[in-house]
Amino acid sequence: MDTKSKKFNSGKTAYVVLWCLELVITSLIAVGASIFFALQNMKWIDEEEDQYYYYAGKITDYNAYDRLQNITGIGCIVGVIIAVGLLIVLAVMSGRTGRDEWGKIRLNWFDRIWSELQIVAGVGAAALSTIAFKGFYYTWLQGHYLGIWKITDAEIYSVGLTREVETTFYIALLLACFAAVLLCFMSLVKKIKAKQFWEKSLLGGAFLAIYRSIKGSEKTLLKVVAVLIVGALLSATWIGLPVVIILVLLFVPKAVRKYEAVKKGVEEVKNGNLTYKIPIEEDSKGRKGEFDRLAADINEISEASNIAVQNELKNQRMKTDLISNVSHDLKTPLTSMISYVDLMKKEGLDSENAPEYLDIIDSKTQRLKVLTENLFEAAKASSGAIPVNIESIDLASLLTQSLVEMEGKLSSKNLDIQVKNNCEDAHVMADGQLMWRVLENLLGNISKYALEGSRVYINMEDIHAKGEGTKDMILMEVKNISKDPLNISADELMERFKRGDESRNTEGSGLGLAIAKDLVKLMHGVFEITIDGDLFKATVMLEKQ
Repeated sequence: MDTKSKKFNSGKTAYVVLWCLELVITSLIAVGASIFFALQNMKWIDEEEDQYYYYAGKITDYNAYDRLQNITGIGCIVGVIIAVGLLIVLAVMSGRTGRDEWGKIRLNWFDRIWSELQIVAGVGAAALSTIAFKGFYYTWLQGHYLGIWKITDAEIYSVGLTREVETTFYIALLLACFAAVLLCFMSLVKKIKAKQFWEKSLLGGAFLAIYRSIKGSEKTLLKVVAVLIVGALLSATWIGLPVVIILVLLFVPKAVRKYEAVKKGVEEVKNGNLTYKIPIEEDSKGRKGEFDRLAADINEISEASNIAVQNELKNQRMKTDLISNVSHDLKTPLTSMISYVDLMKKEGLDSENAPEYLDIIDSKTQRLKVLTENLFEAAKASSGAIPVNIESIDLASLLTQSLVEMEGKLSSKNLDIQVKNNCEDAHVMADGQLMWRVLENLLGNISKYALEGSRVYINMEDIHAKGEGTKDMILMEVKNISKDPLNISADELMERFKRGDESRNTEGSGLGLAIAKDLVKLMHGVFEITIDGDLFKATVMLEKQ
């Protein structure tokens, strides 16, 4: 059994023990009070010459009488103090155990009984307990059990039962009545703490049903007119006027506060604070009032505006980076090509350096070609203009094929590739060519930026659906240690032309990860990047066949 279950059981046990103790103490108080009042009347009957009473008797032991009077009187006072203290403790503990997953108090079947019925039942049980109290009282006046009172004359009404049976009946009746009172009282306390006292009452439930129907209605004019007409009619009567005043004092200040909150929210949005959220309240059924619905709409507008502004700022920054980085990446090989062409013009084609110049020009040309192709591919992937043919492919086999083709680049960096496949069946719904391009970009990124001589981990595992509307997925993680410090965030690294090598000394274009993300998105998958120190992790999730 876990700690939470043990705590729940211990709290429930403590509550039951205290509840039973409260029941016993209140019953003992009632019995002690009946003895105390009987003792007072014994003294009065014993001293009175003219008897106008059912019983006539004499106190036989005044020392025992005084001792018993002190015990019952002081005992009742102490018992009342203890009972009140226990009642407060029980009220505090009520509803603490058995809460739902949201931390709200869970009501049982007894708590769902109308509050009015519980109040009537509690008052009725308390009134019924007076029968037991009266029975004990007359038992003492008949001289039973106490041993200090001798009856000389009485009009005894009996139903033919022995005093033991009657006493047992009174004890059972007293316990049952006080148990009913305590149950009803604690249930009412529980509903008050759960803020469902009115909702679980007959009158409150009817009133709340009418209020919610009015509150949830979209016809604002009809609601206002109906409320004003009903208020005017009630105000015309002496009985209805106090009700109208109370309702005005309850609901009008709240409505004004809501209006002021909405007004403040509009001013904040107007002043450019698009992240400001107007507080919204809902009832237990999830219904919102007029001002709350208006506030929710304003919050959605400000959130959408904020997203649009952030996207625009991001697009502007990306455009600036695009112009800067593209011009830099394209200008570098072009400058080299122009320089070596000028050298060949000066030295002539017969120069001994001409073959070397031609090799450099050729490599720079290939570099320029790759940059142009990557830029074109990034544009197509971002716009979704690439044809996608979703079919079942074996991701494990495609990964093995990609590793074989990239073996030369990976082995040149002395990288140890650790592949772990935990999938029972690695078939995913994807486009084979696009997925191969994603793997090529990831492995190419490793060959350029991974720490030489380090290990690279590639893990594949199943992700099972956890609810309706979700599908089984296959997760592939690629983890490696970067040779350069990764002093930028994962979001920045995902952007186009961003590299972990900010000096831009490597051959990368900064487009590989952005292209991979867009291609995975076209295949209805998820592509994420995580950076932890120098640990780089790329995650790809695709729908399982």
